[in-house]
Amino acid sequence: MKDFHYLTMVRLCYITATCLAIFPMSVTAQTKANSARGAKKEAVTEEQLLAAARQIDIRIAKIYKKKGVSVPEDANDSVYLRRSFLLAVGRIPTVEEARVFLESDDPNKRVLIARYLMNSKGYQSYMANWLIDMLRVKENFANRRTAAPYMAWVRDAVAENMPFDDLTRELLSAQGAIWENGAVGYYIRDKGMPLDNMSNTMRLFLGTRMECAQCHDDPFEDWERMDFFRLAAFTNGQREINKGPWNSVWRDMREAKTERTPLGRLMRFLGDEVFYGSIGGAGTGRIKLPNDYQYSDGDPGEWVSARTPHEKSFGKSMRMSKRRDDDDGLENFASWVTNDQNDRFTTVIVNRMWKRIIGTALFEPVDEYVPAEETTSPELTRYLVGLMKSLNYDLKAFQHALLLTRVYAFTSSERELKPGEKPIFDGRKIQRMSAEQYWDSLVTLIAGNPDKLPTRGRSNAIYYGGKPVLVGELDMLQLQKEVLAIKSPKELKKYAQSLLSRIQNSSKSGNKQKMSMMMRSAGKRGALNGVVRASELPSPAPKGHVLQIFGQSDRNLLDSATKEANATQVLSMLNGQVEKLVVANQQAHIHKLSRGSVPDRIRALFFGILSRSPNESEMKLMKSEIAARGEAGYRNIISALINSREFIFVP
Repeated sequence: MKDFHYLTMVRLCYITATCLAIFPMSVTAQTKANSARGAKKEAVTEEQLLAAARQIDIRIAKIYKKKGVSVPEDANDSVYLRRSFLLAVGRIPTVEEARVFLESDDPNKRVLIARYLMNSKGYQSYMANWLIDMLRVKENFANRRTAAPYMAWVRDAVAENMPFDDLTRELLSAQGAIWENGAVGYYIRDKGMPLDNMSNTMRLFLGTRMECAQCHDDPFEDWERMDFFRLAAFTNGQREINKGPWNSVWRDMREAKTERTPLGRLMRFLGDEVFYGSIGGAGTGRIKLPNDYQYSDGDPGEWVSARTPHEKSFGKSMRMSKRRDDDDGLENFASWVTNDQNDRFTTVIVNRMWKRIIGTALFEPVDEYVPAEETTSPELTRYLVGLMKSLNYDLKAFQHALLLTRVYAFTSSERELKPGEKPIFDGRKIQRMSAEQYWDSLVTLIAGNPDKLPTRGRSNAIYYGGKPVLVGELDMLQLQKEVLAIKSPKELKKYAQSLLSRIQNSSKSGNKQKMSMMMRSAGKRGALNGVVRASELPSPAPKGHVLQIFGQSDRNLLDSATKEANATQVLSMLNGQVEKLVVANQQAHIHKLSRGSVPDRIRALFFGILSRSPNESEMKLMKSEIAARGEAGYRNIISALINSREFIFVP
């Protein structure tokens, strides 16, 4: 195979129903133009990314020279292929993807496969899942209030490749109603908990653990307790949009004990699904110090105004100008977090991306900021920070550049860092798959290319009492606008009575066909079951699902996912869901691959599961298993391979 570009990549593109023409040599790290603030973004060429990769490798070489470390060997093609798929798109390659790459003699094929992966639907799916995890996005907010618009907003942001600084600003400055602006979900996620929200914000975006500052000055950094409360004041007292009329009607209904009537249930629905999903303004702009406040810069119970601290480190100090709702307050705070003088913001996301691709972070934990001067190579860290800024916070382009480095392609290392030792990046540390990588790899074995599977339907339909109502007449966005515009309790009650009548008449009007069609096209809001990518399943997965068993984050705390092995995983693999879904499922894609002669069938299973051919001893052992067990032998081979260390670990 002499021309990988025109032969092998055509085959790969055919697999994903994508034309090769969308991957020109001048690759765009695209879509910033699709974001609200994307005008500043220019296309990034593949040549520029390759040049950045070379600069990174030069700085890695300096680390090796300084530490007296030999340059590691390059990983073989099979390891490189498997690693790239798992890290870029969160799954193992299909049999055809593996064969195309491994059988090619094109010297440029690693550059081409990186391009293929970073421009795939799989990248969008996997990256969206990562971001949803980091933001602790769950299927529902408190009391089962839907978070669907928020989840959709995050997915759209990834699909559009929204720059990370823009994404952060959109989240931190979000106001309005969730069906119109899904980013509002960031504050609704921690509604009524401004202290917790601020702790998560500072840890997530600035690598600053401020939880302790709720109680006392930080003994390790220059954060003071007053700093924390002044920051929390930016979002304290956030209120729903125009909820006064609803509060009045609901209070009257409770006093009259009519809250359980059809009208009362509808009124509760409006409170939960319309008003709860809204943020009106930044808040009061002030917060009350706790009664145990013991420092000289404030008194117990004193009200303090919103203000950003550490002017010397974070650029111009921001504040809310008035002790009342201030529409500019959140914008000021978001600008302070993401401003160009704030190296914390850039360094933290650089560190997260570096660990995601290279495997070992510049500093650990990833959410505890370390200045460049205190990392293994200040020169490398400063270069990466500058690269992220020059790419205008394009996370896709940044990761693409890392995939093109030689340090990424080195063979894995089993050397453990000594206590206190800084990383030297002399080969990836072999780690277990994440829950999402493991599940999506199983889906690949069950269904073939997961990117061809159905994706979650989207619907703004009104679901009342668990059923779609007013189909084709009114949706949640329209309902939200109408309800939030009502100014008086009397008007709201009248509107609710009319809406209830319309809902009741709609369910009796023979509109069932419309409802059915809508449900088939969009999908009922709620759990989506079946064999689909992790990003398309309920978030997080229900108890007992493979994702939950293998350590998926519960989305309650930051970075709460785990890769630790446990007995439940073993039972699931040998005699549980995994065994039923893959090994015993004769309709699974991996079973359909094992056709032809015994050696051909064995090779197909190895390619499908481990992305390589069996060696001589493995082939001999597998042949003896087939000779002894017949068709059952093939199932035993599948079981052995998916339970092997080689399958479960990222090389």
